[in-house]
Amino acid sequence: MLGYVVETDLSERDPKMTKEAFGAFRELVTRFPASKYAEDSAERMRYLTNALAGYEVHVARNYYNRGAYVAAVNRAQSTLVNYPPTHANEEALVLTVESYVKLGMTALREVRPRALKAP
Repeated sequence: MLGYVVETDLSERDPKMTKEAFGAFRELVTRFPASKYAEDSAERMRYLTNALAGYEVHVARNYYNRGAYVAAVNRAQSTLVNYPPTHANEEALVLTVESYVKLGMTALREVRPRALKAP
C-alpha cells in the first residue's frame, strides 16, 4: 500500500512477482489473442520487460560499486541477451565498458558487434 503512494521503482524490487505477472499476461495474449484485453496485456508485458531489465542493471550497478567487476559484466551482459529491446540496454553497455576499464581489459572495451562496425 505504501509503495503506491511512494511510487517505488520496480527495478529495485525482487523480480519474482514481476515475472509471475509477465507470465500471466503472456498466457492471456497467447490463449486469447482476439480478447479486448490482449493489447493492454501486451503493453503491460513491455513495461514489465523494461522493469526486469532495469532490475538486472540495478544489480549489475551494485556489483560494480562493490568492486565485483566480473560479476557486473556478467549481469550487464545477461541483460543485453535476455532483454534486448529495452531501455536498460544503454546503461548495461556503459556498465560493461566501465567494468572492462576497471579490469584493465581495454581491448574488450573497444570491440564492437559486426552490426555496429563501419563498412
